[in-house]
Amino acid sequence: MRKVAVIIAAMIMVAGLNSVLIPDTEASPHDPLKGILTVPALFDTNSYFVVGDQAYCTDVLGTAQIAYALALGGSENPAARTDTLLTREERDKGNLIIVGGPAVNPTATEFDGYFGISYYLEYNGSFEIRCERNSIYLDLENYPYEDICIIYLGKLSSRNVLLVWGYGWRGTLAGSMFMGDPANWQEYSDAHMIMLRWKDYDRDGLVETEEITVERYI
Repeated sequence: MRKVAVIIAAMIMVAGLNSVLIPDTEASPHDPLKGILTVPALFDTNSYFVVGDQAYCTDVLGTAQIAYALALGGSENPAARTDTLLTREERDKGNLIIVGGPAVNPTATEFDGYFGISYYLEYNGSFEIRCERNSIYLDLENYPYEDICIIYLGKLSSRNVLLVWGYGWRGTLAGSMFMGDPANWQEYSDAHMIMLRWKDYDRDGLVETEEITVERYI
């Protein structure tokens, strides 16, 4: 019943109505991984990119950014799946790089719950992502010229999981671009959770690296 409520809440978000999503509190807690410098080794084999079947193509472009950096780190290129094509065995045994948020990617909704990631959406008001007593806030009056994103690296049983998603596709792409730059792995080498903000300072509609800033990390 709780899972149904979570799915409905995500659907409400897409429709543009007031909604609150708190992931399944009955799920068992799982350990984070420290830190993102280890990403190439963690996702070297048996790994899968997972994007939403209904997501914008920019989520797919984001996986290409991450794949490039993984290759530079010596990792094999993960296989690509949509949430509908991901098999049960791949989901249960594979290392997953989940790109795109709960509104378009049900796999993100599920794994957010395992790692205690939640969000609060007030239509035409604000959007906030919360995780491990940290949060990042977006005034929706500034959207689409501003967006936010969470990057989370965790371990679920024997699998490694990387979540990258924003309020909108621009936030998700900003997070993917951030993870696509190995220099960021060095600077935030011990971090397993990063919250970042993108601002379109020149109003050209493009997500550019110089427009991305980190606001929280642990």
